[in-house]
Amino acid sequence: MPDRLKLLVLGAGNQRERAFHRWAADGLEVTLVDGFSYARYDHLVEESLPEDVRDGARPDLAALCGLAAGYHGVTTLSDDCQITAAEVAERLGLPGPGPDAARLARDKRRQREVAAEHGLPTAAHHASEVPREIAEFAAARSGPCVVKPVGAGGSASVTRVTGADEALAACETIRARGHGTFLVEEFLTGPEISYEAVVRGGQLVHSAVTEKEVVGDDCFLERRHLVTAPGRETPGSVAERARREEVPALAAGLVKAFGVADAVIHLEVKLTGRGPVPVEMAVRPAGDCIPELVERTHGRDLYRELAALTTGREMPTGERTEEDATVAGVRFSLGTGRVTGYARPVDVLRGLGSVRIAVQTGQVGRVYAEPAGNWDRIGHVLGWGPDRSVLERELDLAADRQLTLTGLTGR
Repeated sequence: MPDRLKLLVLGAGNQRERAFHRWAADGLEVTLVDGFSYARYDHLVEESLPEDVRDGARPDLAALCGLAAGYHGVTTLSDDCQITAAEVAERLGLPGPGPDAARLARDKRRQREVAAEHGLPTAAHHASEVPREIAEFAAARSGPCVVKPVGAGGSASVTRVTGADEALAACETIRARGHGTFLVEEFLTGPEISYEAVVRGGQLVHSAVTEKEVVGDDCFLERRHLVTAPGRETPGSVAERARREEVPALAAGLVKAFGVADAVIHLEVKLTGRGPVPVEMAVRPAGDCIPELVERTHGRDLYRELAALTTGREMPTGERTEEDATVAGVRFSLGTGRVTGYARPVDVLRGLGSVRIAVQTGQVGRVYAEPAGNWDRIGHVLGWGPDRSVLERELDLAADRQLTLTGLTGR
């Protein structure tokens, strides 16, 4: 065994502190190459290089391979760098999801096409660079549709529309934000979940279900995530329904269809009247603190398992302890107005037994309009405990306090 494992991380994104703390605690020597993420982790790694390694920036793969040659694993925590990390890993003969799977993860249109080719469920859809074609699809549907960019993440610019005019307006908004290919699809009714899973050698190894709550029918930005411990799901709950309605079989089918080799995947699914329908799948761990919720309820650290996958080591064992929770959750604070103050955690969490963490990301002076993506959240609160109803109530209370103390009007 080498004296110290070296891990190269190409892109991180936001809310990834737990990953770097875990890797440091495990003795990994981590170098981060990231010059674009708003959140900074330079102080948590051995070395930090401020380079733009996003897929769309067309980074110098030969130079990255030269940098990575001395490392035992290459990975990413960013939606925007999945292709780059997979290509570098493959060129060096290191484990990874595979470039083809990573390309699919960045292309919602191809995901739907490949799913259909393998007999897997998919929503009726059309993708095009021409807004008129998107409008024609929406006009031909009897119900509402969803318009989104093909390659963006973070719930960016996802809009519910009815008819051609609203579809055209959605395309213009997407184009103004730098995306040129549009996807329109039928609006699927039913609760949404995500399926977090470890894939090793193309096979699903471990998994967890995350229940999701969005802001509303007109805003698909995710407001809350809940994860329940295995075997503790309430009969008839969304989590229990996801297990029962063959989401694991759907995930296994998509992993095979996409050719995923070694990865921690994040699969979003709608539980519709006709069964589970995939929304999209990424070959990197979920964001939004979901790995922390899985760790609290399942006793499995997805970041530790990612490091084991990418360095070709044995998978760490995971066992729940008495300190682990029946349910864990995170709620994001969304509002409009100007941030006028700092919501101190001591004030946000006062008197609460289940909510343990409060983080404000919006700086004083920033003005928040209607949210367009995950970056428009003012902050979040996170907690865990034995009672779901208590946790849900306290998460709502803490988030409301956070908004009030920052001077914003809740969304």
